[in-house]
Amino acid sequence: MAINSRCLYLLVAFVAMLAVGCSEGCFENRTSIPKAVFYAYNMPDRTISVDSISVYGVGQKSGAMIVNCGSRVTLLSLPFRNDADTTQYVLRYDMKTLAQYNICDTLTFVYTRYPHFISADCGVTFNYSIDHFQYTTHMLDSAALMLDEVTNIDEETLRLYYYVAQ
Repeated sequence: MAINSRCLYLLVAFVAMLAVGCSEGCFENRTSIPKAVFYAYNMPDRTISVDSISVYGVGQKSGAMIVNCGSRVTLLSLPFRNDADTTQYVLRYDMKTLAQYNICDTLTFVYTRYPHFISADCGVTFNYSIDHFQYTTHMLDSAALMLDEVTNIDEETLRLYYYVAQ
């Protein structure tokens, strides 16, 4: 029994419609964003919150403010640029006692970006392989890169350590 090409075409189209109709949608995270968490340098297992901080990207479009917060923050999401292999962020400390001195630290990430297929429903995202990381230490005591690969999995990428009086 031979199947003609028209029947085969209709069968393939029917199976494709069933596959699309049974799609479950995209429930996965579709972005690969590094997460930076604040820690006490002198108590390294203790996360802290930082009061009154502004974070903005260097060389990004106007209005690229990530955080402009007069309240406390415990972590930062620092998206990397898809159009470059380097992203820099400035952390400006706006607490009342420091604001007049305009104290800032800079985080610099150099990375290789590559597309990553998540699924048919979710599509493609960029992942990043961090090649180099550096930072200034005006208020920041130190920083530790916890992962050198940033994917769409929600993980702590970076620890920012500050000295905290006990």
